[in-house]
Amino acid sequence: MTTYIYNKVKKAVKAGMLALLVPVLTNLISSCQDKDWDAPSTEKGIEAYGNKYLKETNLKTIAEVIALYSNEINNNSLKEVKQPMQIKGIVTGNDEEGNIYNSLYIQDNTAAIAISVSQSGLYAALPVGQEILIELQGLYIGGYGKQPQIGTTYTNPNKEGATPQVGRMSRYIWKDHYKLIGTVAGKTATPIEVKWNFNSLDISKDCGKLITLKGVSLAEADGKAVFAPSDGSVPLTANCANRVISGLSNVVVRTSTYADFAKTLLPTGLVDITGVATRYNDTWQILMRRLSDITASSTEPAPVATPSGSGTEADPYNVAAVTKFTKALAADAQAGPVYAKGYVVKITDIDTSGSYGNATYLISDQKDGSTGSFQVYRGYGLNNVKFNAGATLKEGDEVTVYGKVVNYKGNTPQFAQGSYIYEQNGKKK
Repeated sequence: MTTYIYNKVKKAVKAGMLALLVPVLTNLISSCQDKDWDAPSTEKGIEAYGNKYLKETNLKTIAEVIALYSNEINNNSLKEVKQPMQIKGIVTGNDEEGNIYNSLYIQDNTAAIAISVSQSGLYAALPVGQEILIELQGLYIGGYGKQPQIGTTYTNPNKEGATPQVGRMSRYIWKDHYKLIGTVAGKTATPIEVKWNFNSLDISKDCGKLITLKGVSLAEADGKAVFAPSDGSVPLTANCANRVISGLSNVVVRTSTYADFAKTLLPTGLVDITGVATRYNDTWQILMRRLSDITASSTEPAPVATPSGSGTEADPYNVAAVTKFTKALAADAQAGPVYAKGYVVKITDIDTSGSYGNATYLISDQKDGSTGSFQVYRGYGLNNVKFNAGATLKEGDEVTVYGKVVNYKGNTPQFAQGSYIYEQNGKKK
């Protein structure tokens, strides 16, 4: 409109027709006033990202979607979403400091899920606290290590006979499938507070959620060790280092060698650790999003149990002792069989109907698990009986477990598959 007015005035001046300028300008100003201009947006910047035309036609909670695709998630496969279906959640984890790679984590008040996107700098449009709507139709849902994920189909071209799994969708596909809601970073992503251990969480229902683990210490923090060295000094899986938390056998702090804080010294003493609590099968993996996610703790330290026992039938290890014994083994090395005694503080999985008939659970020297725990992986019941053949187990039971132990991946000491309960609540056989 401004260019048009300028050209009209210029033409009139050249023709020496200044008298015509007044009616011309009057008409132009009047036409501008009659124009129905768009009002300024109250959500500045929102329409620059994603697909603003998405609508809630079949909104589901994240827990409902996970339940619909539980078979694929638990079997590390995937399935395409064929019908219109949406979820809505708050961003809790992104790639702000490089520790979460090509992924986002969102959660609502029911559950959490990972989103795999082949794009860097996701945090610019999707900061922690940003609420988003996602259209799932045309995307794939599945699991990796039983962690629920959204993405597209991917088959490893370098692995003969590889099966499809959830992979990263392109940035162009992602742009069409999400919509920002409200102002950028308009909400607070409040972490679940967990004191000393993970007994209050359910690894199936709570995986992927934002948590703060309070009053713990990092076992390898000696004033020299860093989060994720790339010099071969610690085992790496997918370019990530898993750091052990003292007293916890099934929880690690996982850091990428590409994270901005990878070469930062591990803090000594008691700390509070905030991060996305993902899972790889039965192991919790805490993904810090930034260095500020770990701070000195004012929480009192967890009680400490003194190792005792020799691992024999007459003198079983307590949980502190079997943990110490197993951690001394090389990564993935096995030893035993040994006997270890403790209280069942958490049952993470038990098969009472299928063909396996085993259970994965945690034992501790204290009924509340405050002195740390040790995992029994896919063990059988009393007298080596399968749980679907009459054996029972409940939290609070005092058990003596017999079997081989393994320092799984060098960071998860546990009873190896095939152990069984030798004594339960004072009863044998």
